[in-house]
Amino acid sequence: MNHYPSSEQLFLFSTVVDQGSFSKAAAHMGVHVSTVTRQIDQLEQLIKAKLLIRSSRFLGLTEAGRYLYERSQPLLKDITDTIETIRSIEQSTSGVIRMSCLPTFGKMIVIPFLAQCHRQGMNIDIHLNLTERLIDPIVERLDLAIRVGEQPNSSLYPQKVGTQTWHICASPALLSRYSAEQIGQLNHLPLIDKCAEYNSLCWKGLEKSNVIAARCDDFHAQLMLAMAGIGVCCLPNWVVAPAIASGELVKVMDDPFDRCETIYALRPFRKASAKVSLAMDGIEAALATISGTMATGSQ
Repeated sequence: MNHYPSSEQLFLFSTVVDQGSFSKAAAHMGVHVSTVTRQIDQLEQLIKAKLLIRSSRFLGLTEAGRYLYERSQPLLKDITDTIETIRSIEQSTSGVIRMSCLPTFGKMIVIPFLAQCHRQGMNIDIHLNLTERLIDPIVERLDLAIRVGEQPNSSLYPQKVGTQTWHICASPALLSRYSAEQIGQLNHLPLIDKCAEYNSLCWKGLEKSNVIAARCDDFHAQLMLAMAGIGVCCLPNWVVAPAIASGELVKVMDDPFDRCETIYALRPFRKASAKVSLAMDGIEAALATISGTMATGSQ
């Protein structure tokens, strides 16, 4: 059993003393007079001392009441200052954001967003964990984790920030060495794949008519290989869009499996702080620009 008063009771007691009456204190705090009376009665029972001298015309402090009032003021001020500081932190777009995402996503989406923030004079410090692992944001004390695909039910709060589609691309130099028929059918072309044998990246079923020119589990490395003319890649829109826009890659075809996956920003709390909201909005804007670029390139 708790034998100590709550901060709410101490705040209410202090307000009664400052306002000089129960009714004025109730009006100041937006509660009923009966609530004030009940809380003061409970406070006196917990402390086991009379705190206020009450009559129809007078409200004064007992010796115990005066002692409690004077000693509680610094404590209540500390609580108020602490709460206001926390609110200020939550409402500020400055400070540290702890985030986890795929290595290539961090390099191509998050870091450019961070650079833009700094160019605009925003004091945002992103602690970026670039990993393929699905780490737990709560255990790792992260503010955000970027994930692709439907998320299992959990204690995390997902927000859609974009859509991932897949595209088969190659460098102009590589494509110049093959006929239109070979390119259209992906026949006798060198392919870039993950390290696993003929996984679902689109190459399944094509192993007899093509050669795997390189294997790599990192999206950015696959992109570099494709731009160097080593082989044909099948990569997400957010990976290949800049290279397609610059002409370093040409889109050969869309994903034969027509995959369309949602990109989520997962956070451990229902209400996002201002800086976390800013990060999610920035990532969403970057992905929207990429989707627009890919749509324009398809026309």
